[in-house]
Amino acid sequence: MNEHIAYAMRNTEARQSFISFNHPLELLDWSFLAVELMMLVGILCAIAHAIKEAKKQDHNGALLTLFACFYYGILMDMFGYYGPESFWHGEFTVMFLYNRLPLYIALFYPAFMYHAYMTIRRYEFSPIVEAMCVGFYSGITYQLFDNLGPQLGWWIWDPEHTNNHPFLNNVPVISYQWFCIFSAAFALIARYICWEWPKQGASKLKIGIGIAAFPFLIFALGTPTFIPFKALIRNDMSELAVAIYVLILSVFGFVFLINYRRPALKRDTLLMIFPLVFLIGHLYLYIAKFDQLLTSNNGLTASGLPIGNLLAVTFGLATSLAILLFTHPVDNRSQA
Repeated sequence: MNEHIAYAMRNTEARQSFISFNHPLELLDWSFLAVELMMLVGILCAIAHAIKEAKKQDHNGALLTLFACFYYGILMDMFGYYGPESFWHGEFTVMFLYNRLPLYIALFYPAFMYHAYMTIRRYEFSPIVEAMCVGFYSGITYQLFDNLGPQLGWWIWDPEHTNNHPFLNNVPVISYQWFCIFSAAFALIARYICWEWPKQGASKLKIGIGIAAFPFLIFALGTPTFIPFKALIRNDMSELAVAIYVLILSVFGFVFLINYRRPALKRDTLLMIFPLVFLIGHLYLYIAKFDQLLTSNNGLTASGLPIGNLLAVTFGLATSLAILLFTHPVDNRSQA
């Protein structure tokens, strides 16, 4: 029997336990601990911000959004682990689901998605425009994480799995597409269930049913958009599939540009902490691991892991930082 390509799946003891622990100093690389700390900062900031917003807004929209991020993220990842099985995570300090789910990934969605959504909400766009802008902002920011993870062994994609084709360096195109489109779907559904319904005085039962259905509504809204992509890829038209995704991302970005207006709210320092930690942390990791790019062999590191796309990372870093700073103007004296 061939050895499993993911070393976490070769750990028999951990695979037999719902939860397992690893000493921080025994992880594969110090970057594992770094990304865990990043997400810990993110979830703490998200919780603090959601509580602050709930008190300020006199309704639970922010808290509902935060819970929806966590609930959606857990179900999405479980589908990936027990569905197509096209990728596996490395071993981090705390692992769940029989060595498949790292704690930091469970924290990633409420940390990342909450901040991305609440950042764009500051513009007070219409629901459709807001959804497209969240898709753009989330998609380009996620490019940093998506390219760095496989390069450092945070997770591994199965290069033989048809669902992962085509790859752009070390990232399947479908990963880019999924995060952009599903983030837009998340934003559109959250706008109504988490914000409009509470403001309209909807019953707790109605809101509860909406939250329970939240991930499934995202699947229903986002999944059909992948049918054309998969059809093109199956018919050896991968270049066209990539071009369509780039077009969608560009349209989302263009919508943000033409609708941009200076937010009426004053700078929210608490909402800025995690995005800055995320961007600066990834920049530091790329610089610290830059020797991998210099010593790569046919696009692989010395450890045999695939190198990410530096152009996508640079674009994502610069654009994400610009959006974040423009969203929180320095000299805005308007009332919050």
